[in-house]
Amino acid sequence: MEIKALNFNSWDEIKSNINLLSESEKTDFKHLATLEKSFSKQLNSHLQFFSFKGSRYHIRILISENAFYYHPNNILDENLAHWRNDQKLANTYDLLCLVGFELLEIIQRQSHSLESFMDKFEADILEDPRKSQISDIIRLRGNALKIKKQLNNYNQIFIRYKRSTPLWDELIINLQSSLDDARSLVEVIENIREAHQASMDNKANEIMKFLTIMATILLPISLLTSFFGMNFENMPLIHNHNGIYILYGLCLIVVLISIYLFKQKDWL
Repeated sequence: MEIKALNFNSWDEIKSNINLLSESEKTDFKHLATLEKSFSKQLNSHLQFFSFKGSRYHIRILISENAFYYHPNNILDENLAHWRNDQKLANTYDLLCLVGFELLEIIQRQSHSLESFMDKFEADILEDPRKSQISDIIRLRGNALKIKKQLNNYNQIFIRYKRSTPLWDELIINLQSSLDDARSLVEVIENIREAHQASMDNKANEIMKFLTIMATILLPISLLTSFFGMNFENMPLIHNHNGIYILYGLCLIVVLISIYLFKQKDWL
């Protein structure tokens, strides 16, 4: 099995090292190698191209049954030294399977980190909902959707080139399980968004309730003071030295009666 690092951005390296491609296929390959997305493409009956794009990596691989070419990157450079000596690897597709496990581990770490943050964030929302938190919810949802999209793309790619070996079976099972977890993660974030909205609505309702109670208490006092503010000569208490204190007493009685009625109705 030939394992070789090639600069896929270099036309000279492509022409001199990849002999299983015709000139037109090499041109197509050079274009495919520049695409910043996850996909697979069969170039001819011998060679398949794979591109795995993540937020912090871009792995590009070209393989046949006996050759494994890859564009240099930290993930493959670190792991291929161990993988190439693995006696269990029957062909390059088993090596591709190990790449799948490594990518899956990276995504799972991202997912676990997101879940840990969500647990703390959800508690914060329920205890102290704030309008500014909606931007964090949008960011969380975007990250969860990226994870879900990555896993879905990888799942489709690896299922397409799956081999009938226990190693491949394990990879597909783990991918599908992680994809289910990612879907659940998106649903949980949606539930958090709804809980945040409900908390904000409850907070607004409490404010409106307080303002309504205050307005209701002050309304009879306003009517009372308006009545005594009329300049009729024979107004009650207008010539009484204690009139102002009587008015204060009436206002206090109105407030106490209003509070008592609100308590009776369980509005306070």
